[in-house]
Amino acid sequence: MRRIIAFMLLLSAPAVAQSPYGGGGMGNGTGRSGMGDTPRPTTIMDPLPSPEDLAGPAIPEFVIDRFELDTAEGKAYRVAYDSFMVATKALRDTASAVRQHIDQLWQSGDRESARAYFPMLRRLGDRLAKEDDHFDDRVKKIFTKPHFKDYKDWRGDQRRQAEEDRKERMKQLTGTNPGR
Repeated sequence: MRRIIAFMLLLSAPAVAQSPYGGGGMGNGTGRSGMGDTPRPTTIMDPLPSPEDLAGPAIPEFVIDRFELDTAEGKAYRVAYDSFMVATKALRDTASAVRQHIDQLWQSGDRESARAYFPMLRRLGDRLAKEDDHFDDRVKKIFTKPHFKDYKDWRGDQRRQAEEDRKERMKQLTGTNPGR
């Protein structure tokens, strides 16, 4: 895990260099462009990806049972799922390692260092969200229309719940209510 973190630090130097203070790293680091006042932390409003976001789509056994897929649909979903999880494993592992590192820093009281990793985790989460959307496009071709409609409705409910969970976690982390 230390190798992953070290590698990510190397790749994320621009993100780490961004100030958690207002001003985005411009001026003298105070967020006031040369005013010389003490830095004032700004809240981080965008919620971080949840562990569920990083885990990927639902496992085949659950999907087959939940949506009562026939044998052909079940096999096709399993193949798509396995292929997808192999293709996104490195990205998911990296995002999970960053998330764990943030949690460790936060628990140890090093809030500033933890916040420095927020942009990296958000970028990784955005990439994974796009990959998950591509997976859903593939599922659309596998499922019958009624099964896909049920799946899409279920995914929407899951995403709404995850968004509420993310907001609650960010509220706990930052002491503010995120705007999303």
